[in-house]
Amino acid sequence: MASRLIDKTSRIAIVGAGPAGLSTAWFLAKEGFHDVTVLEKLGRVGGLCKSLTVDGMSYDLGANYVTWGYQETLSIAKEVGATTYAEEPYTSIDLASDGKSYRYRSLFEAVLRNPYTGKKVSLFSFVLAAVRYLIIRSRLRDVIDIPNYLDRIHEHPELCVSFKDWLAAHRLMPLATLFQFPITIMGYGQLDEIAGAYALRYMSLRTFLPMVFGRPPVSWIVGNWPRRFNDGFQRLWERVAWRTDVRLNVSITQVTRSPEGITIAMEYPEQHLNEMRFVQITEDYDYLVLACPLTPDVFRSLGLSPNASEQTISEAIHVNPYCMTTFWVDKMEMPEPIAPILPLPEPGIPLAVARQFQDRGNMFTQFYTRPTNGQSEDQVIAAVKSLTTLLGGTIDEGRWHTFDDFTYFQHFTLDQIKNGIYSRLALMQGHDATFYVGGATDFELVEPIVVHSKYLVAKHFSATAS
Repeated sequence: MASRLIDKTSRIAIVGAGPAGLSTAWFLAKEGFHDVTVLEKLGRVGGLCKSLTVDGMSYDLGANYVTWGYQETLSIAKEVGATTYAEEPYTSIDLASDGKSYRYRSLFEAVLRNPYTGKKVSLFSFVLAAVRYLIIRSRLRDVIDIPNYLDRIHEHPELCVSFKDWLAAHRLMPLATLFQFPITIMGYGQLDEIAGAYALRYMSLRTFLPMVFGRPPVSWIVGNWPRRFNDGFQRLWERVAWRTDVRLNVSITQVTRSPEGITIAMEYPEQHLNEMRFVQITEDYDYLVLACPLTPDVFRSLGLSPNASEQTISEAIHVNPYCMTTFWVDKMEMPEPIAPILPLPEPGIPLAVARQFQDRGNMFTQFYTRPTNGQSEDQVIAAVKSLTTLLGGTIDEGRWHTFDDFTYFQHFTLDQIKNGIYSRLALMQGHDATFYVGGATDFELVEPIVVHSKYLVAKHFSATAS
């Protein structure tokens, strides 16, 4: 069973108002904890869920899709009234090897190719591999689909290999290009980089089945997936924040932990009529929840001295750079709203193009890029503009433009996972009256993060999880 029951009158500080922090606050409230304060350095909530509105239409610049596997997230969404719509079909872009020409083709045609050999995959072998994946993945449900699956993943060395190696070992390479779309293009790295344990968590049965067989009669049974939030993913978390004590624009200057509890020194702006003043206060709490990246720079920025275990974990974390660039692009007609580039282009070139509402005259266009090491913002934008020109588009420089460079996907290497780093992270929970949620403690995807937050609250705060 879980640790001792924590008094529901305890004062709890949560650092970070992304999905991890806000879902933790949500589940704490469900368990009767009401003295919970969420501290956020930005002027908005949502973390890596970032949305904006252009001509009355909502776009996600960070997390975007909701799959059939997002059961816990959708449960919260239903309670706060956040609705979704079905994503339109995809196409794909096939760039010529010289980079001077292209063609649109169906995504189905694009995935029938082995990305490592360049050879075409037969439809029969693709379907056979898809069925085999469903069977194998179903057998792993008791290992992969439990909330704390990573705590004991080192006991399954066959899963502590690259996803490419795992696919090859199970004769599933006909699916490799299919998996590149949700994994590589969405910022989690190449299939030979990402650990099988991460990819298998992502590609659950509820996610994979509609992705491959998402047409009638399957869609009649499970519905149309993936989906997006009508008002944007960030706005889901805004609705959650309405029910939570969230303070924005908070600059934490020092966090002190002692046997007496947690002391947080902070400053934040207060508006007095037309004058903005900065208030400096120090508050005491009984428990601290870190729902922010656990990287060394974050500990430094919080003025929080890591203990020995935190230091080890923090220094071991790896992240991926990932960029979202947007422009209003005229004269570029896409056959479908979403177009990954397959085969994958060289690093530093956009991996996908999205234009969700062109049928309504909205030419706001998104470009997904994983930059190379040292690639500057100007260089990423130059690559986006070059692709736009190739696709026949003209950028309207006078309209809204965005560039977001995310520190994305906190993860560990295969050797670190094999050596039980997640079990050591799990043992840290509760020490120094501190708990950890978010991308560092689970696979950095909204649904697993929310599921893990619920588990942590049940285990350590209400003592109801075994």
